[in-house]
Amino acid sequence: MLRSLREVLPERGRAVAAFDVVGLEWAEAVLEAAEALGVPVILSVAPHLGGAPLGALAPGLRYLGESARVPVALHLDHGESLAQIAEALRLGFTGVMLDASHLPLEENLRLTRLAVEVARAFGAGVEGEVGVVPGHYGAQGEEGEAQPLYTDPEEARRFWEATGVDALAVSVGTRHGFYKGPVRLNLPLLEELSALPVALVLHGASGLSPQEYRALIARGIRKINLYADLALEAARALKEAQGAYLELMAGMKEALKGLAMARMRLWWG
Repeated sequence: MLRSLREVLPERGRAVAAFDVVGLEWAEAVLEAAEALGVPVILSVAPHLGGAPLGALAPGLRYLGESARVPVALHLDHGESLAQIAEALRLGFTGVMLDASHLPLEENLRLTRLAVEVARAFGAGVEGEVGVVPGHYGAQGEEGEAQPLYTDPEEARRFWEATGVDALAVSVGTRHGFYKGPVRLNLPLLEELSALPVALVLHGASGLSPQEYRALIARGIRKINLYADLALEAARALKEAQGAYLELMAGMKEALKGLAMARMRLWWG
């Protein structure tokens, strides 16, 4: 059941999983996990990760989403331009994120507002971001690397009022990739941000403990993005597997399904 991003965002107290997938095998594993648990899920594609081009991947993902027995949103993660947003919408994506958080606030507002206007014409939901989550997907986090640019609550309020986004990614101490040093979550900041009437999104969620996930969800996180943990699990499964190509893929899918189920049980409750 393919649904808009807005339709799969839960009420406060639980979080929907948004898994960045780089191929159809990954998507199949995620959907099998969601169907086994009977929970909604978001299939995300982040073009900067590589993998198949949007135009090649989208038809297969759309078919899988439409065939699923649970609500599924097809989401563009970290869209880099309005042109990329428009391409994803034409390809059938039901949610888009324009990541202009690295730009001055006024430019972030302007571009995101335009993205919202375009997406609404397609019936799609929109995610924006205020504050910067450092690091790179799949990169090993190092102590001493760039610190988070925490989300300013007043800027977040102004952003939401000006754009009307359905979901807002915030920076509260996580980072993309993996952690070498300790995680320093700013939970009081998240509590303050949760006063906004918008679904808050956590990026850089790999490597956190169950206790940290629960604390974040209790304070208003309603969508959690995951990639680095999936990539690590896929690499582990392929390294340990033996057999021909199809056997390798089957083993990887089973490993990804298990990880996805574990995260969804924890996040959705």
